[in-house]
Amino acid sequence: MVKIILVVILIVIIFLIIKKEEKELINFVFINKKTKKYHQEKCPYSKNLESIALKVAIKEGYTPCKICNEEDI
Repeated sequence: MVKIILVVILIVIIFLIIKKEEKELINFVFINKKTKKYHQEKCPYSKNLESIALKVAIKEGYTPCKICNEEDI
């Protein structure tokens, strides 16, 4: 019984680590200096734009475009 509980706890911990890493994958976004919007890589508006860290973009006043905002970065 103790082994089963330990395995379940281990699985939960691994799941939480994977989820955290997935969120951290979105570290960089593409910014449009004219509109002050940022875009995820998969956004159709991200082409030919400068890439910067998401935290920096937010600090500099950039906001997500309509498409990226719906996807909840």
